[in-house]
This record gives sequence, structure tokens and C-alpha cells, in this order.
Amino acid sequence: MNVYIEPLGAAILFVGIVVGCIVYKHTRASSAPTSRGDIVGAIGSAVAVVTALVLLLGGGNKTTTESENPAPESSTSAPK
Repeated sequence: MNVYIEPLGAAILFVGIVVGCIVYKHTRASSAPTSRGDIVGAIGSAVAVVTALVLLLGGGNKTTTESENPAPESSTSAPK
């Protein structure tokens, strides 16, 4: 099954990943040299950026067409 991601959604996801990487590297450099970066802070900031961009740019307002809607179920009832 192929999942199509619109260019706006892909760009928003890419920006979120870049921000997460920047936060991770920044926390890694500011702490002790032998410690790892703050992965929870990086994921949290990436999620916050993606959420803000989706809300601002309207990344989730795709309307469905007639061909994408499932066929209506036909109800057949036995005559009484």
C-alpha cells in the first residue's frame, strides 16, 4: 500500500526533524562531553514545531472526493 504525502506535509515533517536534530546537538554540546544529548527535549521540540506549523499552515485540511468515499451500504430488508 502506497501512502501519498503532500509536499506541504513533507516540508513540515522535514522542518520538525531538523529542529529536533538541532535541539539534540545543542543539548549535547552544552552538557558534559561524555554525556548524550536530551532526546526527550529534542522529540518534544520537534512535535511542538510540527504541531504549530500544521495549525498555522493548515496541513491537515484535505477534502475527500467522491471516489475516495466508501460505497454506501445498501440495506435490504425482507418484506413482511
